[in-house]
Amino acid sequence: MSCTSRLNADRGRALGCVAALFLATGCAGRFDPANFEGNREARRAEPEALVELAARTNELQTLGIVRDRCTLTPGFRRLDGDVLSDVDCSNERLMMALRESAASAGGEALLGARCNSRRLGTGEPARYELTCAAEVARYRVGALANPRPLSAPRWVAPGRPAPSAGDVKRIDQPDAPLAFRICLHFEPVVSSFERPPRESADVHELAILPLSHTRLGDLAASCKGDCDERALRYGVLIAAGRLGAPDVVGVRCFRSARGNSCIGTLAAPERAE
Repeated sequence: MSCTSRLNADRGRALGCVAALFLATGCAGRFDPANFEGNREARRAEPEALVELAARTNELQTLGIVRDRCTLTPGFRRLDGDVLSDVDCSNERLMMALRESAASAGGEALLGARCNSRRLGTGEPARYELTCAAEVARYRVGALANPRPLSAPRWVAPGRPAPSAGDVKRIDQPDAPLAFRICLHFEPVVSSFERPPRESADVHELAILPLSHTRLGDLAASCKGDCDERALRYGVLIAAGRLGAPDVVGVRCFRSARGNSCIGTLAAPERAE
């Protein structure tokens, strides 16, 4: 097959995959990173600069409550329009979403943040619902109060010389709202595959499929609206890690009338690492 024919065939398969993805009901998910209920004010801080406190102090005024949830189904499986926030469902991702939503509402602090999980039903595969919630507050008096309406939002919390490992991870990942907009489609080409989930940083991007590897299937990440290529490429790696795949081969991205998409082939060595 010529290079042009191969490209056209690959693009046709990709477009078909994405078309099926967008028809799935899972792609009609929320576009907000979390659910905030309360009074919104002008933005004062970026998500990374919000402080977490156990309770409200006299310096703070409460704006409202922010909460979010996701549904986790562990293991290697077919994905049919699943949103990235469910495939990579974790307390850490939910807290990222809470920070984004709280900062957008004008908050500078999360009060009494708490997360819970529960199993949904008794069937197999097991499914779990994770929920996180917190009060949102901002400073009205004190050293951290900043009543000037045109001041730039605080980027990092005062007194911190450098971003923590958690901060760096949040910066590297797609924005929290995008995780609720990126839809995933994966059709396994193997009957079974059992490997533990891994962090996206431990998933390798390969240009070609090694002879020692088995192809697991193509995984597509797509988004209606304005999702940049970097976020979609990273979404492929995150989902691959959650499915236990150690490698993604030949990631290719393109734009169509349906939105932006990236597709990669999941693969793994025939012998477990």
